[in-house]
Amino acid sequence: MPFFGRDRTLFRLFGLPIKANVSWLFLVALIMFSLAESWFPDRFRSAGVQAGQGLYWALALVGTFGLFASLIVHEMCHSLVARSTGMPVSGITLFIFGGVSQLEDEPPTAASEFVMAVVGPLSSLLIGVAMWGLYWVGKGQHWGVGTQALVSYLAFINLILAAFNSLPAFPLDGGRVLRSIVWGISGDLQVATQVAVSIGSMIGFGLMFVGLGLMFFTQHFLEGLWLLVIGFFVRQAAQGNLQMVQMREYLQGETVRRFMTTDVVTVPRDLNLQRFVDDLVFHHRFDYYPVVDEQGLLLGVASARAPRQVGPHEWGVTSVGRVMKPIDESMTIGPDDDAVDALGALRRQEESHLVVVENGRPIGIVSLRDLLGFLALKIDLEPRQRTFRG
Repeated sequence: MPFFGRDRTLFRLFGLPIKANVSWLFLVALIMFSLAESWFPDRFRSAGVQAGQGLYWALALVGTFGLFASLIVHEMCHSLVARSTGMPVSGITLFIFGGVSQLEDEPPTAASEFVMAVVGPLSSLLIGVAMWGLYWVGKGQHWGVGTQALVSYLAFINLILAAFNSLPAFPLDGGRVLRSIVWGISGDLQVATQVAVSIGSMIGFGLMFVGLGLMFFTQHFLEGLWLLVIGFFVRQAAQGNLQMVQMREYLQGETVRRFMTTDVVTVPRDLNLQRFVDDLVFHHRFDYYPVVDEQGLLLGVASARAPRQVGPHEWGVTSVGRVMKPIDESMTIGPDDDAVDALGALRRQEESHLVVVENGRPIGIVSLRDLLGFLALKIDLEPRQRTFRG
């Protein structure tokens, strides 16, 4: 699922990287502002207690931290269950709409998707109920207004998370539960996805409609804008997931060899950048060049724009090996590997290509553009009509 800009790893939990997208900063600011300017002042006024803005912002900071801790617990439950059922998970990303577990593949069975999807809302529900119980304990023991307001916020927001994620709007958790049920009945993942996406799109449109109504006919402009944006996101994400399932369907059984570009130009690691630019980049105009050692074994990849890492006056004395990106397994694939695996690897890559390697030597490059071009042609020539088999 594409977000805005690059993700930054914050820390690791149970071996999974917890990442934050740049859009997450907007959500942090919005939550802190609403807590400091609305939620906590309202609770203090209701209790007849005066407090300064410094306390409100301190409580807002703690509340925001508690919310994101709750989101991480929610997504971690998804990820741990997914891993236990054989689904690879590349990490958890916090972004403008909360958090998402980055699954590298579709669930292997309908049952595994059902379990994986349902644990998220259940975890939020349990946290919300626990916080609500804690709130009443604190109320009976006359905890301070700030503590009660903080605990009640965490109870409220987790119950909201549980309810919102339970909506049958794919790719929300409720939509995944719906898809798993239809998948179990029909035996067809693509049919199940189409059903879940259709319902998710309608719900997304409904959220947008309600949001517009709040914006133009009530005093709740910000809440309406938020619903409008969320509704649009749900619709776009649902369509994107459907397209990915369809792409996997059409690529099933195809090998990487069929798509790779074979006129690959390799570069010796000791070639200086001036010659690299003049003799190769300007001549071939490829985006990427595999870098090899004296035996032709792959060492890394140099992009056509890699020389920008150093000044032009240093190109004559700087080798390609200095500016290349060292190779790792995530950047390569075999010619006889499944094209579906290539698609999954390309989705996880910051770059849009993989080096095809045989016996340690580069023999081609496969790009996302190559796969998409093939898919567009195959869909036009071989439309696959799917029907529901109830």
